[in-house]
Amino acid sequence: MAFVNEPELLRDILVKDFHIFPDHLHFNLGNTNLAKAIPSFSSGKLRAMMGSIGGIADQFVKNLDEYAVNGKTADMRKYMGAFAMDVISACAYGINVESINNANHPIVVNAKKILSVDTSFSFMLFILCPSIARFFKLEPFNVNAINFFNNLTEQIVAERKSAMNTDSNKRSDFIQLMIDNEKNDKNFDSDYNSDEDMNVNQLQKSTETVIKSSQTLTSDELTAQGILFFIAGYDTTSAS
Repeated sequence: MAFVNEPELLRDILVKDFHIFPDHLHFNLGNTNLAKAIPSFSSGKLRAMMGSIGGIADQFVKNLDEYAVNGKTADMRKYMGAFAMDVISACAYGINVESINNANHPIVVNAKKILSVDTSFSFMLFILCPSIARFFKLEPFNVNAINFFNNLTEQIVAERKSAMNTDSNKRSDFIQLMIDNEKNDKNFDSDYNSDEDMNVNQLQKSTETVIKSSQTLTSDELTAQGILFFIAGYDTTSAS
């Protein structure tokens, strides 16, 4: 077993050369659409969403203004959780739920069902004996919540495609990027800003490889990716 603590090497292993180091521990995600998640998010897509994130960050600061003025104690875990929820909802679905004031929003409610800690026997089987859990077709996450996000994704995709030629307000969330990719056969996965990361020949080879491997996500994969944003990004961000 090897431990890596050099930032540049970690970036190579986890980002640039991830395809060379694929042997990571896999968690059984069950039999729902969540199991169809694939690596499809990149810093290139993130940069396209910075406008939405900036607006949510501004509102986050405004929500804390009263604490700054009055000198009151703020529950930062609560506010950072709301901030993470809003950012993920906006980046994945293009919806700003303003969860700090809308705790009963359907996205918030169903996301928390998926994120909630489950200490049931079936969940422990997923952790300790994933092969047994897979044999009995058990599910580690709330199936109703996953179905909600499946329906939400299908609804958003259908609305976006039907309004593609009439909607003048171009969105920059993940679903829209995937729709644009399908329509224009363009690649949005470039993680390189300048020649500082690599020389021209390396950049050309990398671009050719990415274009050859680019693909359009299915509806099920879009659903899985959106839910994965919550699982991977919510608690890690708010707790940090």
